[in-house]
Amino acid sequence: MKRAMPSHALDYPVCLRLEGRSVLLVGGGAIAEGRALAVLDAGARLRVIAPEATATLRRLAADGRLEWQPRTYEAGDVRGHHLVLAATDDVAVGRQVAAEARDLGLWVNTADEPALCDFTLPSVGRRGPITVAVSSAGRAPALASHLRKTLTAQVTRHHIWLARLSGWLREHLPRGEARQRVLKQVAVGDIGALLERGERKAAWARLRTELEHSKILGETR
Repeated sequence: MKRAMPSHALDYPVCLRLEGRSVLLVGGGAIAEGRALAVLDAGARLRVIAPEATATLRRLAADGRLEWQPRTYEAGDVRGHHLVLAATDDVAVGRQVAAEARDLGLWVNTADEPALCDFTLPSVGRRGPITVAVSSAGRAPALASHLRKTLTAQVTRHHIWLARLSGWLREHLPRGEARQRVLKQVAVGDIGALLERGERKAAWARLRTELEHSKILGETR
């Protein structure tokens, strides 16, 4: 059956690795604060430009976690950054930031202006190494937040443990179809089911059997 093509282009979801990269945030209110905290959690180097800032942003600046320039945005401020975020009540400033960022080929997100965004920010929940992200393409943030909370609540300590175990196996087993079979058994197969029931000895025995069957037991790094 031929797949129907969407009537409009769909967003392509990605998870950016921002550690050590320079991010500009224009705005200092509550929305900007949320953006800042998420960017800092990702390990980015953050520069904030805003005449005023929340107490949290000011404290982060005082602690050296971010650079805050207490002034209005000026033409050219986007230069030298990898990513640009605008979260300001001044619509004209947000549009100026977006236009200048795009002229320089920089990706930009402008709060409450989906048409000016190169990417949208999903509602995110984190449980250990597992990230739950729900996007409505900027159309229904409240709904995305509700769905994110519902889905994140389904992630248990068992799932977090499986994710960490899978990460260890991916690191130590050689690449190939055999590794993929083992990882599938851990995630949704017999091994994962045994671990969920607390039958760890049986799970390890099953894992060892799977490794021996796949002939990769002696190839662990």
